[in-house]
Amino acid sequence: MGALLLATAISAGVASYGWQYRDEPTGRWFIALALSASGWALFEAFYLLADSASARLLWYVLVLIPAEAAVFFTLLFALEIAGYERLVSRRTAALFAVWPTLTVVGAVTNALGLHTLLWESLSFSTTGGITTADVVYGPLFWVDIVYSYVAVGAALVVLGIHCLRSRQIYRKQALLLFVAVLVPPIVGAVYLWTPFSPANPIAISFAATSSLLAIGLSRYRILDISPIARDLVIERMADPVIVVDRKDRLADTNPSARALFDVEPSSLGTPVADVFDAEVAEALETDGELRVVDDNGEARYFEVDRSAVTDGRDAVRGHLHILHDITERRVRERWFRALTENASDLIFVLDADGSVSYLSDSAAQTLGADADPSEVRSLARFLHPDDEDAAVETFREALARPDEDATAELRFRSSTRGWRVFSVRCRNLLDDPVVGGVVVNAHDVTDRRKHEQQLETFANVVSHDLRNPLNVAEGYLELVKEAERPDPDHVERIEAAHERMGEIITDVLALARGGTVDERETVSLDAVATEAWANVDTKSAALEVAESASFMADRTRLLQLFENLFRNSVEHAGDGVTVTVGATRDGFYVEDDGPGVPSEDRPKLFESGFTTAADGTGFGLAIVRTIADAHDWSVGYEDAADAGARFVIRGVERAEDPVQASSSASSDDA
Repeated sequence: MGALLLATAISAGVASYGWQYRDEPTGRWFIALALSASGWALFEAFYLLADSASARLLWYVLVLIPAEAAVFFTLLFALEIAGYERLVSRRTAALFAVWPTLTVVGAVTNALGLHTLLWESLSFSTTGGITTADVVYGPLFWVDIVYSYVAVGAALVVLGIHCLRSRQIYRKQALLLFVAVLVPPIVGAVYLWTPFSPANPIAISFAATSSLLAIGLSRYRILDISPIARDLVIERMADPVIVVDRKDRLADTNPSARALFDVEPSSLGTPVADVFDAEVAEALETDGELRVVDDNGEARYFEVDRSAVTDGRDAVRGHLHILHDITERRVRERWFRALTENASDLIFVLDADGSVSYLSDSAAQTLGADADPSEVRSLARFLHPDDEDAAVETFREALARPDEDATAELRFRSSTRGWRVFSVRCRNLLDDPVVGGVVVNAHDVTDRRKHEQQLETFANVVSHDLRNPLNVAEGYLELVKEAERPDPDHVERIEAAHERMGEIITDVLALARGGTVDERETVSLDAVATEAWANVDTKSAALEVAESASFMADRTRLLQLFENLFRNSVEHAGDGVTVTVGATRDGFYVEDDGPGVPSEDRPKLFESGFTTAADGTGFGLAIVRTIADAHDWSVGYEDAADAGARFVIRGVERAEDPVQASSSASSDDA
């Protein structure tokens, strides 16, 4: 009696312990099995305690209900936990329950005397307070025995297969399940062969089954999803793998994950938030990216691939997290971003409708735009109005021909340098899953274009301007050779032609220097102007210095600037012109009292080759602009107060006047 009551308590306790898994299909079958075992032992105890024949017969029949249920739930539990849950449907469960139901109904009708299929005769006797049954079994009893052993045998088969498929600690888990289910049929076989107890020992043996299941539940967590997950996870997978159950508890890890996060096997069943830090837990929950610093202090990056683990009924049992190492990809992305952000070229990515989805730092800085593409939207506001149609046509060409680059030269407005010419190359990568847009690379070719224009100018000079005086010199040289006594006028013509060629060559070399000024010195405006005036054939012209100043410049090239401005005034204003040089707040000016420049000629004043003089090269003012650009100055034309020509140079860096500096130093010393 004590054994039966102990078995009842043990099985009931195991059922209550497994109540936390009641939401899981496996947990429900586990609870049902433990309750059936507990009921079987309890009903056996009531049978033994019955004090009348009718009460004993009643409990003898009722015992069959938990007994048949125990066999029934053993089969369903084994199929579920071994991964054959597709066989555990309402239809199959109903089919498996047909025979146990018929057996219970047969017992009731047999007790009512309607037939003798389950037992042919049944009598009870009490000896020494112990109730025994003298029974002659009928054919239905033996069929039920066969059914029970077939059902339990099927459960043992699937658990055995599950045991062979499991690895490491899960093999122990599966083996424990196998032994727990094996105990009752062994005890039953021995009992049928040689009855050895007044109470049915099979009911007591289920207490051992419940105890083993309790050990498996507490130590090996047999109701977690890890046995199912192990069918999906390769133990030696290079990527870290983490399995989490529906209650956000750690259910499984592979060696890569344990090594990466230093997870102990004892952590299984612990809430994820208690095992990992907040960043890892959040990445597992949101399926995001994860940064992990390894033992060597190096950062590794992982992309979390989260997928649901479902059973045969497609019910979610948990989630499988595979961490793909993307460290190399992140390094390449940082390398590429560093290139694009530090490149001088402008890089854009445009959507199919032409809106900006990405722009490099160089593009944002050059254009003076917001680095956020959503604030830029379109490149139209940075394009020269005359180039908008060409830009649209180039973009459409890139869309129409994704296998070819579309190119054009477009002018973009620099936030610091004004309009600049860029060689633009568009590549259609809309179908690229990584880029998903049209990549635009714009290379600044403004300086190259200027140099090309200079080369073109040089070619024109060589082919035309130099050829004219050269032909003159050659013609008069032939006359000199043929004459017995050379005509002095012919010699003068040859000499003048050579002087003309020298002037042209000097101007071309001045234009060719271009570039920028690297070294500067302090120069005085009146000193440089006076020296330059002496270098030019000014004829009867006069120079006046209205106001002097000191500033930083390349003295040699500044002399060239003044010489060309002075020569321009003398050539265009004529003899007797007065040229005035003076300082301004941010530069200086050169003006004359001549007729000035007609308004229609002013837009072309500083173009190479433009001249209104019959013998001019058209390079003088172009040289002035080149020298000003080399100093980062600007040069412009204005009407002088007395209607003459006035050229103003601005953006000049003033230097401290030596006399003032000396006076200041003396005051400080005093």
